[in-house]
Amino acid sequence: MNAVKLIFGSTNSQPVGATDDEIEQVYQRSYKPFLRALYNAPQIPVTLHYSGQLLQWLERHHSEYTDVLAEMVSRKQAELLGGGFYDPVLPLIPRPDRLGQIESLTTFLRKRFGRRPRGTWITEHVWEPTLPSTLRSSGMEYAFLDDYHFIAAGLSGSDLLRPCITEDQGKTIAVFPVCHELRESAREGRPEDVLAFLEARASSDESEVLVLLDAGERYTEPGCGGERSPDAPTPWLERLMGLLQEHHEWIDVMLPAAYLKENRPRTRGYFPSTSYEEMMCWALMPERQEAYEALRARFVAGRSGYIFGGYFRQFLTRYAESNLMYAKMQYTHVLVNQIRGDKYRKQAAREELWKGQCHSAYWHGHHCGIYSNRLRKQVFRSLIEAEKKTRERGIFIPSVVTVDFDMDGLDEFLYQGQDLNAYVHSEGGVLFELDYLPISWNYLDTLARRRESYHGPEIEARGYDGHLRKSYMDHFLSPDATVEEFDAARAEDQGSFMSELYDRADGKRDAHVIALSASGTVSQRDGDRGMSIAKHYRFKRSTVDVRYEITCGEDGRVDTVFAPELNFGLLSQDADSLRLFFQRGRTQAVEIGPQRQVVETAGSIRLDDLVNDTSLTVGFGDECEVWIMPVETVSRGCDGLETRYQGTTVVPRFPLALDPGAGFTVSISIRLDRL
Repeated sequence: MNAVKLIFGSTNSQPVGATDDEIEQVYQRSYKPFLRALYNAPQIPVTLHYSGQLLQWLERHHSEYTDVLAEMVSRKQAELLGGGFYDPVLPLIPRPDRLGQIESLTTFLRKRFGRRPRGTWITEHVWEPTLPSTLRSSGMEYAFLDDYHFIAAGLSGSDLLRPCITEDQGKTIAVFPVCHELRESAREGRPEDVLAFLEARASSDESEVLVLLDAGERYTEPGCGGERSPDAPTPWLERLMGLLQEHHEWIDVMLPAAYLKENRPRTRGYFPSTSYEEMMCWALMPERQEAYEALRARFVAGRSGYIFGGYFRQFLTRYAESNLMYAKMQYTHVLVNQIRGDKYRKQAAREELWKGQCHSAYWHGHHCGIYSNRLRKQVFRSLIEAEKKTRERGIFIPSVVTVDFDMDGLDEFLYQGQDLNAYVHSEGGVLFELDYLPISWNYLDTLARRRESYHGPEIEARGYDGHLRKSYMDHFLSPDATVEEFDAARAEDQGSFMSELYDRADGKRDAHVIALSASGTVSQRDGDRGMSIAKHYRFKRSTVDVRYEITCGEDGRVDTVFAPELNFGLLSQDADSLRLFFQRGRTQAVEIGPQRQVVETAGSIRLDDLVNDTSLTVGFGDECEVWIMPVETVSRGCDGLETRYQGTTVVPRFPLALDPGAGFTVSISIRLDRL
C-alpha cells in the first residue's frame, strides 16, 4: 500500500518591540489553541520552532505553556528547532553574531527543555550559499527551506519530496523542502482538502516526505471559506488531528530526526541567494515588480527556477532607511567587539546588539515591517543601548570620527558625545542620525514616502519624496511656493545643494565642530546663479547648533527663499504622545496642532515628546515664517492599507534678495531637554 511520510508543525516568533498586549492577543488566538489541540492528540508528533524572545515572554507571562511544551518534548511528541535567538535574517548579520545567537537559543532550549536542537529554522527562508558552514559549526545537522529553493537549485520531480545535502567549506547539512502546495492547501482549504492532497501524493518510495511547517498564526487565523473564526479557532485543528490519527495506517507523521535515522539523503544541491518566491518579488523596486510579474505571466506556467526576482539584500537599496539601520548594526558590532577585560559588560552589550538584529523592521512584505515606527524605534533603541555599554565610564572622550558609515563610498562625520550622537553626511551636508543617549532614542529615525506596487492614483496624488527625511536639508524655493506644494513634493527646488558634496574644512580639527562647505547653483528665470554655503556644525552637551554662511556668486542677483528642512521622528502624533508649541520673542509659548500649517512668525518651535518625557526645541536665530507638517506613509499591513505617522517636518523660511558677492548668515539649533 502506498503511504505518506509527513513532518508537521509550526514556526512562532514575535518581533522585538511588539507590546505585551499584541503578543497576548496572538497567544490567546493562536499559540494556546494550537498547543492544546496537539497535546490532546499525543499520537501526532510535531516539529516546533520558537524564537528566543518569544520563549522568554511565554516564561514570564504563561509558564504553564512552556510546562506543557516541556512535557511534550519529554514524551518525544515534540521536537524543537533552533535558530537565531532574536530571529535575525542570518546572512545579514556578522558571522560571530550568527554563531552567538544560534548558540544562545540552543543553550536556552537545552536548559529549559532538556534537549539541544539538532535542526534549525531559517528566518523567512533567507538563504545564502555560505550558511551551511555556519550552521554546521553551530551543531546543526539539518534545516528547512521552501521547496522553491530546490527548484532554483535545479532540482525537480521526486527530488522536491526529499531532503538533500548542501555544503560550504567542506561542511555539510541536510535541508528539508517545505511543500508550498501543501502549505497553501492548509491555509485555504478544509482539513479534508489537506487529507486529499496527502492521499494524492502517497507513494511506495519510502524516502519521500512532505513537510508542512507554517507560522503558528496561520493555522488559526480567520478566513478559509468560513472554516475558521477568531472565536472558535480549534475545530479546524482538531479535525485535522482527528483525520491524521484516523488514517495512521498510511499517514506516518514523524519528526525530522527520526526521518534522518531511517533515510540518509543522497541528492546533493547548492541553493542560490534566495528566499520564498513572494519575497523575491517584494525586494524589487515597484516598476521592476510589475515587469517581473508581466514576464512570469507571459513565459512561465507555475513556479520556475529560470526567472528570478530579487533577493533579500536588495531591501537595503530599496529602502535607504533600512540600510542606515543595517549600517548602525554593523558599526555597533565593531564597537561591541572592541570591549576588553570586562566579559559581563561585553555580554550585556552583545545582548542589546542581538536584539537590534531582529529582522522585522528591515524589510516590507505582507506585514508593515519597516513602515512600523515602533519596530524601527526598538531597533535603534537596542543598538544605542549596546553602544552606551561599550563606553567605559570615566574614560570616554567626545570625538568626531570620519568613516564611510553607510557604505556608499562617501565619508560621513560621526560626532559621539556624552549625551548626543550626531551623524553628518557629506552629500547635502545633512544630519542623518541624532541619538539622545539618556533615553536611547534616534530622533532622525524617519521614513520617506515611496511608491509601492499596491498604491493607487489617490495615494500617488499625496506625493512621494525624492530624498530621505533628515535634518538640515538645504532647499531653495520660489517665493511663490506654497506649503501644500511642498508637502505634496511638487515645489521645485531651485538649488542644487541637496545633492552637492560638502567638503570638510582643512586646518585644526575640533572634537566638537564639523565645518563643511559646498558650491552649487540656484536657478532663476534667466539662468542659474552660483552660490556657496559654509555650514558649521557645533555640538554641545545636548545641543546641535548649525551656522549657515550663504554667499551669492558674481554672476547675478538671486531672489529666492532659503528653506532648510528639519525632520524629527517621534512615536506618534496623538495628543498623548506629541505636543507642539511656537514662541515669538519672550512671549509665552503658544500650543498648535500637529496638522499641516503655516506659523507666520516664530523664533522657535518646541516638540514635547511625551512618550520619552523629552522636549526638542528648534531655534531659528532670527524670527521667520515656519511651515509645519506631519510625514505620513501608506503601507500594506495586517488589516489592509494603513496610514502611518513617520515624523514631523519643520521648515523655517528666509527670503533672500542677494546682489552678486553679497551674503546671508543664520543659525538654526536643536536643543534636547528632559521634561
